[in-house]
Amino acid sequence: MKKILATLLGLVGVATAAPQEPKPQKFDLSSILYTTPTISNDIAALDPIDHQPGDAAFGFHEDEWCQVEFLPKGELPTVQRLLTEYQAFERENRAQHGWRNVFVRKLSRRPVVSGAQPVQQLERTLGIKAGAAPLIFSSGSVSGSARNGFSFPLGGNVTLYGYSDAQGIPVLGADVGANADDSKLTDAFRKLSVSNGLILVDWRAQLVLVSVAPSGEFAVWRP
Repeated sequence: MKKILATLLGLVGVATAAPQEPKPQKFDLSSILYTTPTISNDIAALDPIDHQPGDAAFGFHEDEWCQVEFLPKGELPTVQRLLTEYQAFERENRAQHGWRNVFVRKLSRRPVVSGAQPVQQLERTLGIKAGAAPLIFSSGSVSGSARNGFSFPLGGNVTLYGYSDAQGIPVLGADVGANADDSKLTDAFRKLSVSNGLILVDWRAQLVLVSVAPSGEFAVWRP
């Protein structure tokens, strides 16, 4: 049809010009900025989702994996080294609206909670029943749910999450949403510090809660 119209228009002297091929444009890759300065190098294996999750389903973008996480206290020297390296890296790569590079954190995962039925152990410690595995999003769509995963909604827009394996629970993270009630997370830290000797690391804030005294005061470490 387009060819016929062009022929008719040409006969009356008003033929349209041939469409121009778009010219290739150069793009400076160095101008691309990252929206987060640090990510973990590992993530849970994912099970596919065969249905559209409901609005109440718990999930987050893959870049948020373990940005706030509990770790065994024996990992503190490694955490201190990484945070010291990250602080210099973040300062050097910070731009006005993002970061020029991303600091990739590499940890050798050891069980945060070990022994038989580790999720049930957490249920007893936190006084909450475990919920469904978190959904992991990437590029606006659901990549899958964390295999053998679980979640613990603490209230106040704070949720703990992780997954279990044959040795226990290698990852126990915290998703802290907008206008979150921080007391929910610090209360969970008090319980997990006493029961399992865990520390709490906020990587982007460059802060570690190391322990809690009987008086309720926190021992905090910053690089």
